[in-house]
Amino acid sequence: MKITFHGAAGGVTGSKHLIEAGGKRVLLDCGMFQGRRKEALDLNWGMSPELSHVDAVVLSHAHLDHCGLLPLLVKRGYKGKIFSTAATRDITEYILKDSASIQEQDFKWLTKEKISQAQPAEPLYESDDVPATMNLFREVQFAKQGSEWHTVIPGVRLKFYQAGHILGSAWMMLEFDGEAGPERIAFSGDVGRFHTPLLKDPEYSDEPCPVLLLESTYGNREHKPREIAYEKLRQAIIRATDRRGKVVIPAFALGRTQELIYVLHRMHDAGSIPDIPIYIDSPLGINMTSVYRNHRDQYDTQTKKDFPEAGDYPLIDDKIRYTRTVRESMELNDKNGPLVIIASSGMMEGGRIRHHLRHTISDEKNIILIIGFQAEYTLGRRLVENEPQVRLFNEWYDVKAEIVKLNEFSAHGDAKELHAFADNMTGLRRVFLVHGEHEQATALRERLLYGSENLDVSIPQRGDSVEL
Repeated sequence: MKITFHGAAGGVTGSKHLIEAGGKRVLLDCGMFQGRRKEALDLNWGMSPELSHVDAVVLSHAHLDHCGLLPLLVKRGYKGKIFSTAATRDITEYILKDSASIQEQDFKWLTKEKISQAQPAEPLYESDDVPATMNLFREVQFAKQGSEWHTVIPGVRLKFYQAGHILGSAWMMLEFDGEAGPERIAFSGDVGRFHTPLLKDPEYSDEPCPVLLLESTYGNREHKPREIAYEKLRQAIIRATDRRGKVVIPAFALGRTQELIYVLHRMHDAGSIPDIPIYIDSPLGINMTSVYRNHRDQYDTQTKKDFPEAGDYPLIDDKIRYTRTVRESMELNDKNGPLVIIASSGMMEGGRIRHHLRHTISDEKNIILIIGFQAEYTLGRRLVENEPQVRLFNEWYDVKAEIVKLNEFSAHGDAKELHAFADNMTGLRRVFLVHGEHEQATALRERLLYGSENLDVSIPQRGDSVEL
């Protein structure tokens, strides 16, 4: 068996891992690189041509850094199948359409403004490229202990287990027919946290597996309970109300936006926050919420306990307003506080959130509430690191708004949860730490090795190949 790490190795974005065994080649994820614009574009355009000739693609979940280059793969000639859960398929279609639309808009704006730096000759892909990609999707149900394997291609079998990261997210185990018998490898995708609203908890498997590709996003951190974040959110809304400011929340349209709706709904029901306008200003976030509503069979039991009444749906709150059109979004900038605006993108590298930041970031009455992981070189990371000025639309703005960081909202498992994930892998002998910055991966490696005599833990870099 051979593993080649084409992305999310030595970093967080661009998840792509090629597995070769028994004469078969399977690509795990096909994600987009994000971060510094020129560097990300170069990496995305530089995707290895060989990946278009793999035998199959298996997708862990629908975040852009895991699925975002699928249309480019297809555009370059890939004709095989793409295997995912049903919810992941439905979400991916919206994610890819949104990505294509943003690329088209950015390209037009860069061309109009005659900005050549980091300007590609064309978008990576356009909206017309998405349908051909979606036609290749095939649904695989979550496995239950002892269930049959799903045949991906002759000689390769697959099982999906709940990852608990976002709706539909899965970690996977693959089995290849080898000369000396079956060869197995597992890929964690992004491991979620236990007790996340709406989502079922991460599952473990009794199937023995010697090799694991394990994410390490928060390999050196242990999260505080989510309830701490919810209280900080409540207090931020109260503070902004008192000073008649705005709470601006950059939120991933997928996952984080739905959790916010859930939590704010519960706060409204309890009467614990002021009755001020709350706007979901994200067409993609609104679409994602619809997908969540269509897959209620994936909700956890706690959701049913929190909303037991018939007709009281967790993601439907008549006090939360939704803005789809550009005009509605622009009108929010003319409204006086107090109010709450939830918009994407979560790392503030694109989307409507950048326009809202331009209008709010230099006013000390306002609060910018950061509730998700911020990759290196993103606008979000610069705010987390308390830079006094940031650049938006080629202009510099003083950061005077209050910046509040809520790491407890993370959808990624912490060091303790990642360690538990590896510990519960039967027969594990070798671990490759991916999807993490150097500091995080190194800390997790030390943690996994402590007290373990027979475990080999490596931190591969992008472009590395390993023969097993």
